[in-house]
Amino acid sequence: MNYFFQLVSGFLIFLGLAACHPRPIEELAIADVALKAAQKVKADSLAPDFFRKAENFYLRAKKDFAEGYFDSCKKFADKARLMAEKAEYRALQRQTQMRTRVGDEESSGTSSDPFKVKNSEEQQ
Repeated sequence: MNYFFQLVSGFLIFLGLAACHPRPIEELAIADVALKAAQKVKADSLAPDFFRKAENFYLRAKKDFAEGYFDSCKKFADKARLMAEKAEYRALQRQTQMRTRVGDEESSGTSSDPFKVKNSEEQQ
């Protein structure tokens, strides 16, 4: 009988520890912040593939969280954060490329703006 009580109490302790699985609230919050940062640098238009993947992973993580699948939620939240960071990085790269291209056009005198005056001689 003593062995039975030890077995039952051991099982209840194991069940209690398994029920205390931590919720991935921090991972969801970090993924949300990463998505907002990517959106702020216009990643939705400059890096749409990465941004859409990040959004999809984030929505899946929120769905899994609501359904109680915390391991899956953590996995998708981490993927969402990584994709959002890639989208933000790619968007910043594209912005830099566009600024560099505009700067090169201005310094060389070849501008894509047909109404811009090229030098001071044409003004007189």
